[in-house]
Amino acid sequence: MVKSVLVWILIGFFCAIPVVSYAQTVTTPTTDMQADQRAAMHWSAREDIASHPEVPRYHIVSTIDPVARTWQGQQILTYTNQTGVTLDKLYFRLFPNLPDLGGDLTITGASVDGVAVPVQYEAKRYIAKLDLPTPLPSGAQITASLDFVTTTPDNVGQTLYGAFNHDSQTLALASAYPLLANNPAGVWEIEMPDTKGDLVNSPAAMYDVSITAPLGYSIVTTGTATSSSTTTSNQQIHVVSGLQRDFIVVVTALRHVSTTIDGTTLNVYYPMGNIRGGELGLKFARQAIHLYNNIFGQYPFNELDMVAVDAGTFYGVEYPGMLLFDQRMFTRAWFFESIVAHEVAHQWFYNVIGNDVQSHAWVDESFATYAQVLYREKIWGPSAATIERNGFVAQYAKLQSRHSDGAIDQHMRTFTLYSYNVLAYAKAALYLDAVRAQVGPDVFAQAMRDYYAAHRYDVVDGTAFVGAVQSACHCDIQPLYTHWVLDQ
Repeated sequence: MVKSVLVWILIGFFCAIPVVSYAQTVTTPTTDMQADQRAAMHWSAREDIASHPEVPRYHIVSTIDPVARTWQGQQILTYTNQTGVTLDKLYFRLFPNLPDLGGDLTITGASVDGVAVPVQYEAKRYIAKLDLPTPLPSGAQITASLDFVTTTPDNVGQTLYGAFNHDSQTLALASAYPLLANNPAGVWEIEMPDTKGDLVNSPAAMYDVSITAPLGYSIVTTGTATSSSTTTSNQQIHVVSGLQRDFIVVVTALRHVSTTIDGTTLNVYYPMGNIRGGELGLKFARQAIHLYNNIFGQYPFNELDMVAVDAGTFYGVEYPGMLLFDQRMFTRAWFFESIVAHEVAHQWFYNVIGNDVQSHAWVDESFATYAQVLYREKIWGPSAATIERNGFVAQYAKLQSRHSDGAIDQHMRTFTLYSYNVLAYAKAALYLDAVRAQVGPDVFAQAMRDYYAAHRYDVVDGTAFVGAVQSACHCDIQPLYTHWVLDQ
């Protein structure tokens, strides 16, 4: 994510203090969902689906009403218990109910393997708990059905969260369905997230979603539409995802421009009347995708969408297969180019290689931020890369002058708004720059490719990249990691 600021530094680092206060009926799918999901994967990555047979599978049949600002439907989750312990309950996170999102997600009915169960809300309705009719042993599979209704706020993008908002052109529904909570070792992660940064921690999953909406809008989602149909008043699309960590849907009246790069379709939904900005966004994203395919590894999905929204708390924010940008960015070419370079990189670092965005937020942000330098170096040359890097140096120097330096690897709640945006972005990018300086550009590039190849669809912390670098250079970079990442 690139957050908005009260006063932004002209060149380089943009992530300073954000301004926040922050049913239908469906039966269990009987088709081969894994085969269906292959349609959303880049041709080179389609076998990845078969390599991950036990990921959670979400099947949603739903209707969106842009006027009422609602998304309602039935979700069927097929879940295999891989925790190593027997479970007696499931927890779902209801992100729209967080105060800083200002919406509502209500589960109107629930069942587990066909047995009706009550919904118990916790943590100010951020958490929904389902007690299982019978315990679920490790390795066993269960099906949970949830009827839900989600309502967004209206025109609050300047004060709350523009990725979950209805503005004059777009209804944005980020993480607007019941999302199963993480349970990595039999312990549910259900504490309320700190809203200074990104919110959603989730393992890779597969989505099969049908959406009905009125004519006159584009339905833009994570994944790829495999079919569509219309009536006199409505349209319906069927969407499948690859191995994605979350799902977002946007219903918009905006027009778009498109291109294809390295086998991936890129769509940019630009602010009304600003096709020039749309074409710029398309150019910047096309360049970034092609570059990152070469230096990180192939983007494993066959579509990426960019949508302009009314936002005051961020410049750009990443979701699986979709990037949202404050609509004002489409008129600021140099600034917009760096933001696009950053957010596109998040498709590699957050979406494909995951990390805990609350406990180790710097892990994906460091790579997305340093990608701005790599992008400038390749597209504009070394002097432009130096300008980009110097922006991070200036931000970090200012933090040091205030005696506010600290470890990069902290939980989100231990940062201030200011220190988070400098440490997790600028200082973290400078750590990667220091690694590259020590091992050399060629070894660093090999380590990046090895890291991506080894950890696709995993959830990692900062030590995974240390291992990749040390294997590539046959040297010890632990002192750099300790100095930049761990030392206070």
